Parts: sequence; structure tokens; C-alpha cells
Amino acid sequence: MNTKCIIALGNPGQEYKDTRHNVAQRVFSQLERYSVLGWETKQKLYAEICFWIPNGAKKKIMLIKPTVYMNESGKTVNNVCAYFGIGSDEIIVIHDELDIAPGKAKIQFGGGAAGHNGVSDICKSLQNQKFKRIRIGIGHPRALGLHQSVSNFVLQRPSEDEGEAIGKVVRVCSNFLGEICQMNAIEANSYLQQGVKEWG
Repeated sequence: MNTKCIIALGNPGQEYKDTRHNVAQRVFSQLERYSVLGWETKQKLYAEICFWIPNGAKKKIMLIKPTVYMNESGKTVNNVCAYFGIGSDEIIVIHDELDIAPGKAKIQFGGGAAGHNGVSDICKSLQNQKFKRIRIGIGHPRALGLHQSVSNFVLQRPSEDEGEAIGKVVRVCSNFLGEICQMNAIEANSYLQQGVKEWG
């Protein structure tokens, strides 16, 4: 699978930077520790865009941070894909996942949104579900013994223990992102799980 574009979902603004809903964009922040990423805001595309060359790769990959709120993510993805002529099967969407525990992640191709408003809006805008997803676990408030709504939960910072577990997965996703781009979802998921086991 030839990946041309990676979108890390999240809400814009400093107040959301370290919340559970923005863990996907931490993958890009981790990349910036080792790569120079020159971000440019493209207002008509509702996105911040930069180009990244993975180690050993010959082609650049476009990195995208939406400048709209999570539930409007489809506006960014649809505009970027249309403008650059990118197919849905050539993108990777990184996002937080309630149904996966902190410290774990899963890669899949297609499938439903599982209640994730950002993913749901992308599927609606693209009119299909045929894109690769990196789902980074943040846990569910009920599974974590918390008595709060999901909407409040995702907009808060994780606890210290949860944050440490999530941070390990973020680092693994960032370190192996170039390899993941070159694999199909099944191969990439196996590769990621091994990386989490060995390096997480």
C-alpha cells in the first residue's frame, strides 16, 4: 500500500494539546524530536501541512493536522484528498480509541467509527471507510473506574500512569511510522504489536 498522506486527528488550540482526544498529534510531536518539520497553515484546506521523508525512503509523505474541531475532521481530509488527488486508500488516519486500553494500539483498514466523531465525519465526507487507521488506546472511563461522561473524559488529560502508558505507544508509533506506511494493515498491525512488546 502506497501511503501518501498521514492525518493526526485532534482539536486545535493549546487548551486541547495534552488531552486524550489529541494523543494522535503527539506522534507528530515525537517525530519533531528527530526531524525538521516545516508546518504551513493552508486555510482553504483547513489544515496545517508539512512534508516528511522517512529514513531510507525516496518519497515524501504529507503530514496533516486539521485546523478544525474533531467532529469536522472530514472537511480537512476531503479537501486535502481532493486538492492533491489522493485516494482514501493512500491515507493513514491516526486517532485516539476508547475501546483500546492505554498502552496499546491497533492498526486496521476500513471498519466502523466505533462512535469516534472525527472518524465518523471522515467516513461521511469520503463516502467510504477504505483507509488505514492507527488507533491509539486511551481507555474508556467505565473500564478505568471513572464516573464521568465520555465527552468530558476525552477532553481531559490522562492520569500520570495512563499518560506514561500512552506515551510509550506514541513513541513506538512515531519510531515505526515510516515502516508502517509501506505495509498493509495486517502486516503493519503485527509489526506495531511486536514493537510495543519490545520497545514499549
